[in-house]
Amino acid sequence: MLGSPIPVSGGTSLQDIEARAQIVLGCRILSHRRLVEGFGHISVRLDDGTVLVTPRKALLLVDADEIIRLTTDGQIVGGTGAAPVETNMHLAVYRRRSDVQAIARTHSFTTSAFAAMGRPIRAVHNFGTHLGQEVPIYPDIALIASPERAEAVADTLGSRDAVLLRGNGTLVTAPTLTEAVMRAIWLEESATLQATILAAGGQPTYFTAEEVALRRVMDMPHEPVRAWDYEVATLAPTQYFPLPPTQ
Repeated sequence: MLGSPIPVSGGTSLQDIEARAQIVLGCRILSHRRLVEGFGHISVRLDDGTVLVTPRKALLLVDADEIIRLTTDGQIVGGTGAAPVETNMHLAVYRRRSDVQAIARTHSFTTSAFAAMGRPIRAVHNFGTHLGQEVPIYPDIALIASPERAEAVADTLGSRDAVLLRGNGTLVTAPTLTEAVMRAIWLEESATLQATILAAGGQPTYFTAEEVALRRVMDMPHEPVRAWDYEVATLAPTQYFPLPPTQ
């Protein structure tokens, strides 16, 4: 749980400091899982309404002080890095969805195959229900750089938990950063399970709306935390505590 926005030296809040550290750890987890390589973002909304988003660089290389802090209208108010091209997409979702407090933007492979097939991903295992019954596809292949395209992605997302971006990865929302990272992992798991079934000549047995609703109230707040702790434990020490650059 992130701390309250208690002011500390330099006008920064304790919540800002804690969130930056957790974002860096999330970057390490997504990179370790190969859900991002050179591209991808993580963002978090703070209690004062500002948004932290990773800079325009590979997530594995992100340092806490590079993370950008913005208002929801896009004004940069902190961070030393350059804002990612698709910042508008994060901000459009936050403006529309008060329930969304974190976003993981990945380029996972099997989910990308489903988007290329024009086939939404549906829940086939318990962890997949964290993404709802179905993850839809945004069909435009262009980078989501303009406010208009960002609003179009938010339209496709609607009240759902994630959206596949055809030719361009995924956008995964959540009430916490921990869950955003884990939902990104579980979305790729869902896609991999379905691809395996289809490759074997079978057809997935999808969870019904009733089954998804039932599963979503079973231990939901605790599963991402337990899974996050496991993911952290699998990181090499130099990923968890990055070494300083050599002189």
